[in-house]
Amino acid sequence: MSLRRRLAVAAVIAGIAVPILPGAADATGSIVPHASVALPSDIEVLAPYQPQTFCDPVAKPGTLALAHLLTATYGGTSIVSLTRPCGSDTSEHYDGRAIDWGVDHRNAKTRAQGKAFLDWLFASDASGDSDAMVRRLGVMYVIWNHRIWGSYSQRWEPYDNCSGPTACHVDHMHISLDWSGALKKTSFWTGKVSAPMPPPLRTLTLGQTVTTKVSPHYAPTPAYRLVKGGSYRFTVTGTYSSDGQRHHRADAECSTIDGKHWTQRAAFEDTGKTGLLDLWVNNMHTWKASTKSGCATGRHTYSKTVTFKKRAPLAYAIHDTAGWMSDGQLTVTVHRLH
Repeated sequence: MSLRRRLAVAAVIAGIAVPILPGAADATGSIVPHASVALPSDIEVLAPYQPQTFCDPVAKPGTLALAHLLTATYGGTSIVSLTRPCGSDTSEHYDGRAIDWGVDHRNAKTRAQGKAFLDWLFASDASGDSDAMVRRLGVMYVIWNHRIWGSYSQRWEPYDNCSGPTACHVDHMHISLDWSGALKKTSFWTGKVSAPMPPPLRTLTLGQTVTTKVSPHYAPTPAYRLVKGGSYRFTVTGTYSSDGQRHHRADAECSTIDGKHWTQRAAFEDTGKTGLLDLWVNNMHTWKASTKSGCATGRHTYSKTVTFKKRAPLAYAIHDTAGWMSDGQLTVTVHRLH
């Protein structure tokens, strides 16, 4: 069975309506994809950057639909991969939002097919909206032939930290989707414009442990949901510099101005704000150490067990007003007990 046929069968099993559509010719005569719905006059904003945050290597409906559309439109091409077993790195292949499409830039025919698709993808529409199909499909970034385009930068940039035709994406094109595109909720499929969707929240199972890196620069997007009445054991470790000065450091609870004497108050940002420089988990920001001072000055490790009274996203943040002058990160591990 061909890969195109397997994708169609997988779509049917998943209950996804993906009609086989003939390619349509644009004004230049190139073959381009065709939407099965009437596109509205308004259009989506560019997709936000939503990196993979959990492991779920199952191709999502919009990923399957776009993969099928590519092979149905561009005859002789195939899908190299959609999902992969999860690894220690970060990839949208691990949560079902990425396509590796086998258009080899070294081959004249597939190079022309890939270029026709990109020309269509980034073209402005009749209303003058730039990158129209990028928006309508929820494309987050594209990599092909040593170059990467991201919705976050809106320009092509070198992709050269690689070796070989596969790692450098010469023998295939990589397409990553945001969650709206991956779940087939964008106007290309529905005919209706909607705001970008946040990542779906997952529930920690009993006994499950997950680890998250938290930077003072930004709060990570919640990936997990706390259940009402659930008990969780949190362990946080690490230090960071709050304002770029080497000896001005903080951990989840305490801070120092000389690298030797740690205090629970904000040592170098004494504004009187509760929880300043602390790690916040939802509305909790008090961490206790086994030392008399309340500061874990050895390994900078704190633990706490919390039972939550209501269902809510699991949210982390470091309350640091220094912002982008800060450097470093804390490591938070949560283990569901009940």
